[in-house]
Amino acid sequence: MEIRLLFATPDEESQALLDSLLSSALELTPLTVRAEHATTQEQLLERVDADIDDVVVLDWLMAQAETPALVATLLQRNPKLRIVALLPESHRQYRKQVWQAGACSSIAKENMEQEWFSSVLCIMHRAMQREARLHAYYQNLTTTVSLREPATCCAAAD
Repeated sequence: MEIRLLFATPDEESQALLDSLLSSALELTPLTVRAEHATTQEQLLERVDADIDDVVVLDWLMAQAETPALVATLLQRNPKLRIVALLPESHRQYRKQVWQAGACSSIAKENMEQEWFSSVLCIMHRAMQREARLHAYYQNLTTTVSLREPATCCAAAD
């Protein structure tokens, strides 16, 4: 199962850091990850609406103090999305807000490292596997259950 990962950051240095962390993390895990970048909120929203990403790593710089509201908007537009918020160390008060808005995880950007990132990817991968199994199970239930009405239900009364 491939993880379709989107790095949402307007900052080139952050993009380079995230690409480097991903490369290192993939050395630790046997996951298949396709990573893309969005550098504006408009690009991010277009991708979310198109349902082409599974996980968004959302940099604080995309919306700053409005990051919790952006998380909520992204999830309203695509409830299947998983969001990891990157916050500045000095803005820890936003951790609870992004979590309450629906982010799966948040971390101070200054504390990111490859083992944390590989763990997050592994957790996301396991969650996606379980969701796929549950979806298949319930899909199978709805296709095998017969919804028959009694023969007399629609017969004309004599």
